[in-house]
Amino acid sequence: MAVDRGAYIDQSQSLNIHFAEPTITKLTSMHFFGWRSGLKTGMYYLRTKPAAQAIQFTVDKTKIVTKKSSDDVTDMDDDNDKMNDLTIIKTREERKLALEKLECSLANKDECLLCSS
Repeated sequence: MAVDRGAYIDQSQSLNIHFAEPTITKLTSMHFFGWRSGLKTGMYYLRTKPAAQAIQFTVDKTKIVTKKSSDDVTDMDDDNDKMNDLTIIKTREERKLALEKLECSLANKDECLLCSS
């Protein structure tokens, strides 16, 4: 179908072919067939199947109920978490200040990160 429409289309006609197990021979044959047939685009995308399947999982509803009941016990731990969050914020602010010091200015032109001068 793509070959039949190609004569009437100014730009390239999209042709999608899916190979389960592509080889050099199959790809070469496909390209030469398209070229001999007058297709304007030989290959736009080349994709392969992933090497492994993505991890598929579900959440056990009984564990959610158990988690909700254990949240009452962990309220005391929240205070410790808040202290850790303050430490993280402090280090972020320190990092931001250090980066601001390295920004381009006449005072520290040798340390400029933006223009590498």
